[in-house]
Amino acid sequence: MVQPKTIGQSFTAAPKSPQDRRHDLQVMVPLKNEIRKVEAFDATPAEGVQEIITGKNSTFNFLRLARVVLKNGQSAERTLGNEEAVYYVNRGTAALTVDGETHTLGKGDVLYVGTDSQIQINTENSCDVSEFKAVDCHTKYPVQLVRHTDIEGTELAASLGNRRPMSRRTVFKLVDKNVQANRLLFGDTYMASRGGVGSYPPHFHGPTGPHGLGANAKEEIYHFRCETDIEGDVPYVLQNCALPQEKVNVYAHIFDEVAINVTPTYHDTIAPPSVDFMFTWCLASFTEGHRDWAEIYNKPGYENEW
Repeated sequence: MVQPKTIGQSFTAAPKSPQDRRHDLQVMVPLKNEIRKVEAFDATPAEGVQEIITGKNSTFNFLRLARVVLKNGQSAERTLGNEEAVYYVNRGTAALTVDGETHTLGKGDVLYVGTDSQIQINTENSCDVSEFKAVDCHTKYPVQLVRHTDIEGTELAASLGNRRPMSRRTVFKLVDKNVQANRLLFGDTYMASRGGVGSYPPHFHGPTGPHGLGANAKEEIYHFRCETDIEGDVPYVLQNCALPQEKVNVYAHIFDEVAINVTPTYHDTIAPPSVDFMFTWCLASFTEGHRDWAEIYNKPGYENEW
């Protein structure tokens, strides 16, 4: 098992509107002489509550992302209607109160909150919390706390990539069969070494196209943290954005604190030799209650590469 660690510097920036956070990347597709747009979002935190991915600034049907950064006893309130959410602590310590009960979360911990809920987030010192939501949910499930340490060393901490040393990683499935939910699956992934390959092999679980999964499909967000051991260098990863029917991979540069929509394409991630990275991932199933994250289409020839 790869031990979780803190990757990337802690910093905040000026607030931005959701519209200003959307910044499509443009990538040249090999052999086609055409430009492909990759749906990306500036996820850099700002003090307070920041909506990062919404229904208006993205093509997501179900998934949403917000960031909550609080300091020195500040608090924030969040309201869920026909939505469910997972709250994941990136840094610091947060106290989340739901239905009169308070849960204290540290780095890597997750709180699942069901529909029609009011959430108050507090911190004594500081906290940086990601809120991943799925909309259009119709069953209210109870609040469920998952501590990162509780799944480390269990079957929910999947050590993958043993066939290829550069792809060795641990996928911590924080919200999976251990949590009741309508649509959401959630976790984080840590690489065994710098210059690693994550989400390998290239795989796809979108709804459309010749290999689309239709009602069994899932949307997905990746949110990256990257760092380099070369002083003054800018860390980045290369994210595959090839369509499932394409034989040649297509890679976009993704920098620290960027979230992307990986739903329409293959998704595997390559880091330069100097770069270490981790990412949080969140899926929403198109069909409520159909949360088998392993239901995917692998790039032909890569079926046994997990």
